[in-house]
Amino acid sequence: MANRVCWHCGVSAHQTPRGDEARRAVDDTWSAVFACDECGQLSIARTAQKFTNSGVGRSILAQMHRGEIPVIWLPRHPIGRDFPDVPDHIASAASEAHADHSIGSFRSAVLLARSVIEATAKDKGITGGNLDSKINELHTRGLIRELVREQAHEVRFLGNDMAHGDFVEPVFEEESAEILELMGEVLEEVYQAPARLEARRQARRERREGAGAAG
Repeated sequence: MANRVCWHCGVSAHQTPRGDEARRAVDDTWSAVFACDECGQLSIARTAQKFTNSGVGRSILAQMHRGEIPVIWLPRHPIGRDFPDVPDHIASAASEAHADHSIGSFRSAVLLARSVIEATAKDKGITGGNLDSKINELHTRGLIRELVREQAHEVRFLGNDMAHGDFVEPVFEEESAEILELMGEVLEEVYQAPARLEARRQARRERREGAGAAG
């Protein structure tokens, strides 16, 4: 079925067609209007289908509605991601990187991912030197493993090119997605995994204390 995260209400909702058929543009793309079942706001579903014969517009609309062909929804809705146990200023930047990726702003996503790595080092008191040395110091202090250190450097390599104004080569979706995954590994290692471990330890201590009080 035709579903999207609505650009207006932010709910993942079914979209109902408005009209009888999709319309063809001169570039062989087809568009149709849909309304959000949650809030009623309109969206446009767009797809590339090279058919020109009479009546195909109705068929394409039906396929859009059934979810049988890929579509791009306009306006786009940026989709972030939650990072529990990460400091708010870093978590919000990491979520924004994912939001940029979700709307095709891949350069912005990579640049933010690089900044998230640097902000993480600074949050841990590593303020001197460039990002290269900050990442290495995270490893030296035992905050990240060697594998994660290498992953952080991969984020740095691609991010550095754009931070220094080298925009000759495009950033593709797959590259952006990989960089965000690597960024997530750093946040997992520095913040989220230690927080889960401490929560488990605290739960164990509370159980022991409860058992002692009962005895």
